[in-house]
Amino acid sequence: MSDVFEYSFRIIGPKPDTIPMSRLATYMGELARLMGSHENVHFGRIEDQSVSIVAFASPSEIPLISPRLRAASRGEANSDIASSWKRINEHLAEDGWAAEMRLPRSTELIVFPGKAKAATALRSINQPTSVQGRLIRIEGAGDVVRVGLDIDGDLTARISLDAHNAQQLATFFHRHVRLSGEGRWKRDSEGRWSLESLTASSFEVLDEGDLKAVLHSLSETIPPGSGQEIIKAVDELRSA
Repeated sequence: MSDVFEYSFRIIGPKPDTIPMSRLATYMGELARLMGSHENVHFGRIEDQSVSIVAFASPSEIPLISPRLRAASRGEANSDIASSWKRINEHLAEDGWAAEMRLPRSTELIVFPGKAKAATALRSINQPTSVQGRLIRIEGAGDVVRVGLDIDGDLTARISLDAHNAQQLATFFHRHVRLSGEGRWKRDSEGRWSLESLTASSFEVLDEGDLKAVLHSLSETIPPGSGQEIIKAVDELRSA
C-alpha cells in the first residue's frame, strides 16, 4: 500500500491479548469519528507488541485529517471533533491508559493524555499580574505595541502596552523593568499554569545595584538588635 499513509494510534498500557474486543471496538469507532473522511479512512491492522490501531488513508486525505487531529489536541476544534477527542480521553482515563499518534509526513506526535487530562479540565483565567526582566524589544505602529523582556535568558514577548506608556518605557531600553496589568493564565493537563499574555497598564524601573550594596542598604533600615526579635517571632508562629 505504497500509495497510502498510515496513522498509528498506540494505546499505552494494554496488550492485544489483554484488551477486550468490545473495548477495542469502542476505541476504533471513536477514532474513526475523530479522524473524519469516513469513506476514505480504512482499518489496516493491530500491531502486536502494543495495542496500535493502524488506519490508512490516501495522500489526498492527509490535509483534511491531520489538521483535525492538531486542532483537537490544542482545544481549537469544532464541537463534533472536540466531542470525539474528549470521549477517547475519557475512555483512556477509565482504563488507566494514555495514547499517542504520529502524523504521517511529519515528526509531529499527537498525545492523548487520558487519565492525566480527564480529571483536570483546561481553563484560562484573568488576574492582576506583574513580570520583570531586561527590556530588549518594543515593536508596533498602532495604539498598542508589543514589549519583549529577557527573563532569565528567555524572551517573553506576550506583553502589550499602550503607545503612550511605551514611549516612556523606551527610554529605559536594556534596563530591568517591571510591567504590571491584567494577565491571562492557562492551566495545562498536568496542572501547571503558564502566562499566555499580559496587557500591561503601568511599569517601573528596577534598581540595578549590586547585591552587596543592596544588603548594606537593607542593614541600615533594620534597627540594631532587632534580628533576634524577628527570629523569635518566626519561631513562635511555627509553634502556634
